[in-house]
Amino acid sequence: MNTTNIVAERRRRRSSKTLQALTYQLEHIFERENLHNFTLGDTRGLVVAQAGDRHESEVLAAYAPMLAQSLNERYRQQVLSRVNSVIPTMTLDSIHVRRFVVDGEELYLTLVGRPGVYRDVGLYRAITGVRRILDQSAAA
Repeated sequence: MNTTNIVAERRRRRSSKTLQALTYQLEHIFERENLHNFTLGDTRGLVVAQAGDRHESEVLAAYAPMLAQSLNERYRQQVLSRVNSVIPTMTLDSIHVRRFVVDGEELYLTLVGRPGVYRDVGLYRAITGVRRILDQSAAA
């Protein structure tokens, strides 16, 4: 037996359905990094996939484009105060939004969890996974 032909499968859950695969991707990082919420949304503020409380994800997806595009601290605080009306435990340090583009479409990953390097690692892994899943879906 040739050992180079054996590749360890690191993913425990797989799906050929794009939205389910995206959800599995977010849930894996959500659990691994012990996050409060992890939401993938689009430019219209709609949830594409999520891990965590569904209602909170809807709020996060709706406000993600505003939070991601503003560098103005005062404006971000105003938007965050609206988010806090639904998710009172949210702080500016616990939420991170990353905008990225796949096939010309803007997407937003919103992570809610403890601040630090692990947050950035989780976002990077999720963006890589989302791109891989969407590329595979487009090729199929």
